[in-house]
Amino acid sequence: MPKIFGDVDKTEKGKIKSQYPAWYYDQQIEDMKESIRQREYQLDNDLVMQTEKGIQRERLRQEKERLDQIEASRPKLSPNETEEFAKIRKEMGTEIRDQMFTRSEMDRGLADAHEEARRMTEPIIKIKNEKEAKLAEECGVKVSKDGKVSRKDAEKMWKIVSKSLGEMSNVEGLRRG
Repeated sequence: MPKIFGDVDKTEKGKIKSQYPAWYYDQQIEDMKESIRQREYQLDNDLVMQTEKGIQRERLRQEKERLDQIEASRPKLSPNETEEFAKIRKEMGTEIRDQMFTRSEMDRGLADAHEEARRMTEPIIKIKNEKEAKLAEECGVKVSKDGKVSRKDAEKMWKIVSKSLGEMSNVEGLRRG
């Protein structure tokens, strides 16, 4: 099982800092790349005051280092792992979809809000095998004593697996009509 959260995602004590790994956020990575490009352009074309150049170079170095750390923490999947992740994504997607109200039930107001909240928070989705259990651990998801996770936690796992495969990671795409 590849590492989901890298060193960049953890505190000095090894605790995971956020819900999703840094490599998950495409827009933030793009923003960081754009900031680096702008800073480099300003330094290369003498658009920074002489007194600020040292500070700007240091900020540029820090941004590049952070971006390199994020890119290095992205899981590199072997063909075997890619196949396993695709299988987990498909099976877990089916489980999640089965626990969602349909789009028409939501639109017509037939979905019970209390039932929706229960499905999201109570462990109802079965972890089927050791690979899924290991993935849950890697994603920072707690598995209940009876081997289940909440729909919200299953969605988190599905999103991370989807993103690592380069697939669509919006859970609403799973909802039936």
